[in-house]
Amino acid sequence: MNFLFDLIPTLIVLGLLILIHEFGHFLACRLSKVRVEKFSIGFGPEIFHIQGKETRYAISLFPLGGFVKPAGESISEIEGEIPQPGDYLAASVWKRIFIVVAGVLMNYLLSFVLFVTIFLMGRPMPLAQVGGFVEGYPAESSGLAKGDRVLSLNGMPVHSWEDMIEALSQVLSPEAELGIERENKLTVVRVPIKVESVKDVFGKTHQIPRIGILPDRTAFEIERLSFFPAVKEAAITEVHLAAMTYKALFYLAAGRLSLKTISGPIGIMTMTGAAAKMGIVYLLHLMAVLGISLAVINLMPIPALDGGHLVFLLIEAVQRRRVSLEFQERATQVGFGLLMLLMVFVIYNDLVNLNILSKIKSALGQ
Repeated sequence: MNFLFDLIPTLIVLGLLILIHEFGHFLACRLSKVRVEKFSIGFGPEIFHIQGKETRYAISLFPLGGFVKPAGESISEIEGEIPQPGDYLAASVWKRIFIVVAGVLMNYLLSFVLFVTIFLMGRPMPLAQVGGFVEGYPAESSGLAKGDRVLSLNGMPVHSWEDMIEALSQVLSPEAELGIERENKLTVVRVPIKVESVKDVFGKTHQIPRIGILPDRTAFEIERLSFFPAVKEAAITEVHLAAMTYKALFYLAAGRLSLKTISGPIGIMTMTGAAAKMGIVYLLHLMAVLGISLAVINLMPIPALDGGHLVFLLIEAVQRRRVSLEFQERATQVGFGLLMLLMVFVIYNDLVNLNILSKIKSALGQ
């Protein structure tokens, strides 16, 4: 049953992301006067389809992707090997570039709209209230108690848990002075600082000051923004996440970040199921983040991805002659094969990270 609770929201989220991405390609084809033969959500055998006037709309068996099939996409499809009006190859190079990048643009647009919606609906912001202690850290024996509300740290006003983390990161003294509220009374508690060397996801070491308190998960407030601040915050958030994703991909390519950090479909399903249980805001946030990731990955210069097609089109735009279609098709087949190998790896990685393989072995008595 838990599997279904994770699977259903995952199919909805991934289905919407894929639908929006492919709709971008579809809309760009229509705007560029290029006929679309097929619009499919998923790959493989069709489960369901509707035949339109010129486009076949289908849902296929394997939901990890989708595609839009323009007419006249390769010379072998064109009678007489001369592209006709309405064929993809008959469109100008700039129209074809527009068609290729339109899916990514739609993913970015969707994520932006989702972030605006989240900021308008309101985010649950954990308050700076003590919910517990980390064993072996200074706060455990400092005089702090569960339920204490932190109002200031070394003179800096504190309201949310995020405020407190930010204030703590700026402490240079060997102890932090916390102004707290306890049972409607104000008092001051001094807590020694423990500085630790911590590596971030990119492997860079940081000196992090810690005192060892945990947030009270029941103490939070809803932070809502008006429209224009929500738009501004959504834009900042989207640019930051896109930059972080590109940085992560660069570190992966340079060997400075392990491939084991990548989540595959099983990991995404687990995260989506957890987000759905936490509430609609968390699910929308995860969907927005996944949309940005999908956009960034699709623009990678790998044949079979939009970024690979974009590279060929940019070369054509610069040298004013088309890269051999035969070469493009072979490169796309190689790129697709590499992506399938990567998919196998990340699925195996999910099975290891989520201890699924260990559970299977235990169930089999091995």
